[in-house]
Amino acid sequence: MFGCETTQHVPTHSVEYQTHQAKLATLTNFSLSGKLGYIDPTQRQSLNFHWKQSPQQSQLRLSTFLGKTVLNLSIDEQGATVTDIHGKRYFDKDADLLFYQLTGMRLPIVYMQDWIKGQPTAADHFEVAENGTLASLQQTRGGQTWLMDYKSYQETNDLILPNKMTLSRDPIKLNIVISKWNIQ
Repeated sequence: MFGCETTQHVPTHSVEYQTHQAKLATLTNFSLSGKLGYIDPTQRQSLNFHWKQSPQQSQLRLSTFLGKTVLNLSIDEQGATVTDIHGKRYFDKDADLLFYQLTGMRLPIVYMQDWIKGQPTAADHFEVAENGTLASLQQTRGGQTWLMDYKSYQETNDLILPNKMTLSRDPIKLNIVISKWNIQ
């Protein structure tokens, strides 16, 4: 789907789940980049993404494969601001709703801030893999059930972090491939 497959990095050791989750909870300053593949009955999108997280703010930048930024999303305690390809700014207290209104893509953006790290925040149900990492999570919100499947992990700065996952809610599917984690 993305033209070329990224190298899969498989951690060489297992972790104790509770200890691993405690380490992830302290991970508040990081950035990551990769590729997204969004599929629903009305559209298919393939985009590069860059996510930057700090205790005060989350930022998501989506760009084309040629590097042209198509959307910047910032989330803080006041709400969400999106700057589109033309530089026009939009604000709403609900990040998920704002993102959907401007892109047509329904995603649980707010929960993704933790799910991207492999934390099951707000999940109704989750499963742990044999190696102590999160295998999947499920969350129902507004009658809609989201499922996140963690396909593979990589080791970065003594942390085991996701690098390939699929988020789905019938009929929506989002493939996420993380090519680079930066831990501050």
